[in-house]
Amino acid sequence: MAEQQVYATLHREPCEECVQEECVQEDWQFIRDGELHWAGYEHCPRYEAYACDDGRGVPPPRVRERIVAREGTVHLPVGGPDGVPLALLRRVYGLSLAEVAAARKTGYRATPVEARYLLSPTQ
Repeated sequence: MAEQQVYATLHREPCEECVQEECVQEDWQFIRDGELHWAGYEHCPRYEAYACDDGRGVPPPRVRERIVAREGTVHLPVGGPDGVPLALLRRVYGLSLAEVAAARKTGYRATPVEARYLLSPTQ
């Protein structure tokens, strides 16, 4: 499968020195070739500064927090016939056994793209 971008978040807010200009941040999560990916882009028009970052797997906390703030989370059951497999949750998020045990009791909060990835039958 080619690239499939599921959603993007766009935040416009002035940086401390760019009172009249707006700095732009865009963050994406998507599934490409059956793997979870993320990308981030920042631009300050006053200084013509650009920054791009991307990677595979779960995004770093700063990017994931912006995505969660914009898109919210999906509550997923963990374990059992209708839940996310324990081993998959551990592999994707790097959770300890204690964290997986807690998630089995309370469920896990994933971004919409992470939920789609975790619940896909090919995982």
